[in-house]
Amino acid sequence: METWNIQLIRCRRKTIGIRIDDGGGITVRAPLRTSKAEIRRVLDSKRKWIEKTLAKVRTRAQEPKLTEEELAALVKQAKQVIPPRAAEWARRMGVRYGRITVKKQKTLWGSCSAKGNLNFNCLLMLCPEDVLDYVIVHELSHRKELNHSPRFWAEVERVLPDYWKPLKWLKTDGQALISRMP
Repeated sequence: METWNIQLIRCRRKTIGIRIDDGGGITVRAPLRTSKAEIRRVLDSKRKWIEKTLAKVRTRAQEPKLTEEELAALVKQAKQVIPPRAAEWARRMGVRYGRITVKKQKTLWGSCSAKGNLNFNCLLMLCPEDVLDYVIVHELSHRKELNHSPRFWAEVERVLPDYWKPLKWLKTDGQALISRMP
């Protein structure tokens, strides 16, 4: 643990949170009055998870970055694949949307504007089909609820009862794709 790069942030939260960034930095957010001994105890209890995650970060760093040509091909493919899928899901869900844009993004998989325009990451072409469908349904659900309220998640679950599986994939494996962006 002595070699870990840890940044401690004290804040008004109620629990200790640990985040590992793409550079292998560890951010610990802790309630204002939490002792250093308690923070060490939590870090020790999460040691296996931290070491496993740091190993994944190191592996990702060795993955080759996508070239501009590869990204252009992914954008072209996404522009052919996503619009008809979005149209079909929108029909099933009974929603309308504006235009669809495909982007090369380093943080988001998709977004929905207040005007109903949808944006999707070209890297979705490298994801499993159920993940692509989840992101489309997620963004279309914002046409009913432009937030992440319980009603929003109920809509996602109504359309995709097992939505948590592709969501879990994005959280565990999706970052490896994002890290390949130049």
